[in-house]
Amino acid sequence: MFKALFHKQMLEVRRMYFYNKKTGTVATKGSRSTGLMILFIFIYLIMIGSFFALSFLIGEPLVNNGLAWVFFMIMTILAFLVGIIGSVMSTSAALFQAKDNEFLLAMPIPPSKILIARMVSVYIMGVVYESMIMIPAILFYFIMGHPSFLSVILCILGIFVLGFLVLVFSCLFGWIIALISSKLKNKKILTTVILVIFIGLFIYLRFQADAFFRYLAEHGQEIGEAVKGWGYPLYSLGLGMSGDILAFLVFAAITAALFVLTCLVMSKSFKRIVSVKNEGINAEFSETQIQTRSIGAALRKKEFKHFTSSVTYMVNCGLGILFLIAGAVILLIKIQDVRYLADSFASQTPLLGRYIPVAGAFAVCLLTAMCDIAAPSISLEGKNIWLLQTMPVDPYDIFKSKIFLHVTLTGIPALICTIAMIIVFRPDVFTAVCMILCVAFYVILSGSAMLALDLKRPMLDWTNETQPVKQSVNILFSWLGGMILAVAFAALYLLVGAFLAPSVYLLLCTVILAVLSVLLLLWFKGRGRLLFAGLGQ
Repeated sequence: MFKALFHKQMLEVRRMYFYNKKTGTVATKGSRSTGLMILFIFIYLIMIGSFFALSFLIGEPLVNNGLAWVFFMIMTILAFLVGIIGSVMSTSAALFQAKDNEFLLAMPIPPSKILIARMVSVYIMGVVYESMIMIPAILFYFIMGHPSFLSVILCILGIFVLGFLVLVFSCLFGWIIALISSKLKNKKILTTVILVIFIGLFIYLRFQADAFFRYLAEHGQEIGEAVKGWGYPLYSLGLGMSGDILAFLVFAAITAALFVLTCLVMSKSFKRIVSVKNEGINAEFSETQIQTRSIGAALRKKEFKHFTSSVTYMVNCGLGILFLIAGAVILLIKIQDVRYLADSFASQTPLLGRYIPVAGAFAVCLLTAMCDIAAPSISLEGKNIWLLQTMPVDPYDIFKSKIFLHVTLTGIPALICTIAMIIVFRPDVFTAVCMILCVAFYVILSGSAMLALDLKRPMLDWTNETQPVKQSVNILFSWLGGMILAVAFAALYLLVGAFLAPSVYLLLCTVILAVLSVLLLLWFKGRGRLLFAGLGQ
């Protein structure tokens, strides 16, 4: 039975990347899926390269002084944290909110087997994230540390064993969130607040990264001695990967015990959490509760409620909102430092001074690219897409409501961040207005383009919302496409900045973005309606 569940889980993972939605068959070699896989590998290698440079920064003084175990312990802690951050956001949805949980529980299958089979995808995701740090750390050690054959074997095994420790804590956090939320009425808000706090802490640590890594390199031995107590499992792994097989076996044993304990605890409450997650509050109907709205207002409210009722949707697709607000706050707090830096550039190179308003506007656009609210909007309708198709509603109104949600939730924080840019850099009034208009039309274009991409290649056969909002290629293309467009506009001004004033260039960019937005909206009126009518057939 477990073999069948495991095979089903692997088919779901495979179908996300190697499944042709139009033909209903597995994609063949040389198809678009091959290109997507190459793109994934390319991005993964870029991340490995960046962490390889970090390994030199932290590891060179430690390995040269015979403290390889401290280096591995530090990199293991970083990999552990990155693995949890990367997988914890989707763990609760993948384990407890899958659409076929009730169907599987109705069958004579022990909940423990269903749970462990679902853990496979969480484990794979955790290994992918933590290996981005461990692989370059191991490569650095191979180059600088001259390890023994036993140490090489232990280093490779350490990646997969550490994946189980990441799995344990990811499942633990997901289980706690699901358990608490199943007892509360306002479960979505609670979960979102917890994750926002978690993400906010991560953002803060990211801004302190340079000083943090420099401190690690200078005080590695002291940190290693301090971690021996409360972080003994990670200490034993660091010692084991440097060649101590006994310490490695201790870490493996601790991890195995934690994994077994996690499975036992979670399997006992798995069925209860899944069964009560859809329970509602009994309420008496009253005619005064009936409210009438226009078609557009009703559709916009539906989209907003869908967004706010899904923690997975909010956290994965609305993360850029936090970055925009955080960027505005940091700019205003560090206003004197930023102005001093900008004035220094302007005094040394006049062209760079002219470039500042353009760079500021497209820096905001770059942050808005992380808001991909419209990217999974069609896919999230799932197999219930027929409800919208059979309603007496023009598909164009549906498209407008989805774009409106993206523009509203992204545009307001983007406006706040743009105003902060204007306050800091103090451009003239016309340039400031052009900055605001450029960012506004960029948000409209990006939302329309994301929706068009999802309409062309929707994922309607998902089992949990993690798939369309986090693992879909539409999300990747929307994110990369938005960033490339913002960088391209900003880089182009380096070539024409000597001939065009910042306000003129921003105005031209605004016109281009506005024309593209109108063309996309016209496409929705024509071809978009036909594509929407054929979805799910």
